[in-house]
Amino acid sequence: MDRLDGPIEPDLADALRRLNAAAVVPPADPARDAALFTAFDDAYGRAARPASGRQYWYMAALATAAAVLIAAGVTPALTGRHGPLPPGPVSHNPGLANNRGVQLQPPSDFIPVPGASALPAMESGTLVRVNLPVSLLPSYGVTPPPGRTASVTTDLIVGQDGLPRAVRIVN
Repeated sequence: MDRLDGPIEPDLADALRRLNAAAVVPPADPARDAALFTAFDDAYGRAARPASGRQYWYMAALATAAAVLIAAGVTPALTGRHGPLPPGPVSHNPGLANNRGVQLQPPSDFIPVPGASALPAMESGTLVRVNLPVSLLPSYGVTPPPGRTASVTTDLIVGQDGLPRAVRIVN
């Protein structure tokens, strides 16, 4: 019994059998195989030269310096510690706020969604207000509020890729 007998239509199975019978496979040529293996060995031998001790230590020092710089720059971003907020009201467009006599209050803190730091940088985002089930809050890195509510109103910052980046509970 062939593998082609089954859910494949009989006409398609017959066409595939005829194609298999008509295919000509050339025999293996040991001389051509040997030449190919020799070419691979030559190319590998040139590319795999060991680095000198000086080159090795130079690259090791460069890699260590890069790791230190990355760790120093990424740690504040991952922990959310970017320094204290400036005192007083925050306004993104002070001219507009002052013209209307409105002082904007700082927004409540958004909590980065776990894994969002590994996503590509946000080019644009959308603020979406949704009612999330309380059972989903721990997966977003949020401690559920006390009480026996089934859902909580939350704000999500959603990136251009449609993935949530940060969440906050709306009071």
